[in-house]
Amino acid sequence: MSTTTVSLLIAWLLFPFLGAFLAALLPSLARWLTLACALSTTAVGVLLFPLTSPWALELTGPLGVLLQADAQAAPFLLLNGLVALAVLLDTWRRPPPGPFLLLVMVLVGGLNSAFLAVDLVSLYVALEVVGITAFLLILQKRQPQQLWIALRYLLVSNSVMTMYLVGAALLYLQTGSFRLAALSSPAMEPRSLAVVVAFLLVGLLAKSGVFLSGLWLPRTHAEAPSEVSALLSGSVVAGGLCPLLRLETQLPQLQPLLILIGLASALLGVLYALAETDLKRVLAWSTLGQVGLVILSPVSGGIYALAHGLAKACLFLVAGRAGSRDLGRWRQQPLEAGLALPLLLASLSIAGAPLLVGYWTKTQLSVAMASQLSPLLERTMLVAMVGTAAVYARLCWRPIRWQGPLPSPGVAVLVVLVVALGLLQGPLPSAAGVIKALGVIAAGAAVHGGLSLMAQALRRRRQAALAPAPGLDPPPLPLPLPDMERLQELLGGIAVVGAALVAALMPREALWPG
Repeated sequence: MSTTTVSLLIAWLLFPFLGAFLAALLPSLARWLTLACALSTTAVGVLLFPLTSPWALELTGPLGVLLQADAQAAPFLLLNGLVALAVLLDTWRRPPPGPFLLLVMVLVGGLNSAFLAVDLVSLYVALEVVGITAFLLILQKRQPQQLWIALRYLLVSNSVMTMYLVGAALLYLQTGSFRLAALSSPAMEPRSLAVVVAFLLVGLLAKSGVFLSGLWLPRTHAEAPSEVSALLSGSVVAGGLCPLLRLETQLPQLQPLLILIGLASALLGVLYALAETDLKRVLAWSTLGQVGLVILSPVSGGIYALAHGLAKACLFLVAGRAGSRDLGRWRQQPLEAGLALPLLLASLSIAGAPLLVGYWTKTQLSVAMASQLSPLLERTMLVAMVGTAAVYARLCWRPIRWQGPLPSPGVAVLVVLVVALGLLQGPLPSAAGVIKALGVIAAGAAVHGGLSLMAQALRRRRQAALAPAPGLDPPPLPLPLPDMERLQELLGGIAVVGAALVAALMPREALWPG
């Protein structure tokens, strides 16, 4: 890599932080500086996509910062830039509260560093910057409920990153290096490797919002302002996903374990999303399920995260303007076409409708996992995809009012990307692929219809039983699931995941001597 390339890469990494500093001094420049950050990040992502050999950047010596710009980071950089651009355009005509744009620039810079970092200390610093910035973004409106949610997020984030830092320190004690590549060093004794990887995974799984470690995600994303929710579900969770895929590439023996965790997360997210009636909570639980599918394969994970992040950011931005968040009232409240059509296209993309970008990423995932899954796990992944289609079928049953304003510029950009990236994937999909995708969507719609009928029947029965007691609140949907989002459940889930990871990774002779 030439000296010029190195200088440009360093300047690009530092620019968001310098832009935030300038925005604090000259607030009138904040929008244009944020725009430059988003566009430059998008450009670097596009530039890295066809890269065959990575650009390595070592700073401050062999124990210092090691960054690697490569094709694995490209989809995450592209996602980061495009989501930031969409959020900026969405708030262009209305001044955002407080130092919103300053924080967005810091968030973009932290995520860029996290996507490129391949030494554990630099990754820790980048993820901490992302966590603190996300905490401040959640607090933008300074409402009491958001204060508690933001503090809870910060507590969970700091707890898991402390465990991650312990894993990094143990790696250094064993190998004298903080590099990800040191995990494959012959100096790593198997039992020590199991403990190190377990600590690292606890931190990265929680940052990514995967399975029990990610139970902070639904309430945090639902309570945050819609533009912040778009950033959280669109790009912040990717800050942990990219390092997870790098770790999976470095240690291929982890893939069977991560497949089980990912599928469990996908099923858990689908189940709770089907039980919810609040739009933003449905989207947030769906994020927990979709990130589980991202970690199934390092080959297709980045592209899958890109497709999901673009569509989910679009849905959260629409949710901020869609009026009532109660899905039970949607059929009685028509939605303007400028919101309804983006909602429909983004939902169909995540469900895997042909010609949209989500269809191609699901196809690539199926191809990548064809030789990795047993018949049982393959059927489990199919159930998760049908469940995803059922979740988004709930969002599509709302009447459209063919009038009203056009979609906001941010929503329009994301919708165009969801459609255009799907159309640019190459030749038209095969007939078999289209039939399978439509079959999954039809099965999901049938599941949604069956659950709706069950809910209506049960509601009528309960209302008849409660008729003598007027004034009682209407009963919930007939899926009585436990509340797993209280702080004690969050910390307990992290502890359970950590203990299970140590047990799963530890060599058998260490667990059962003799």
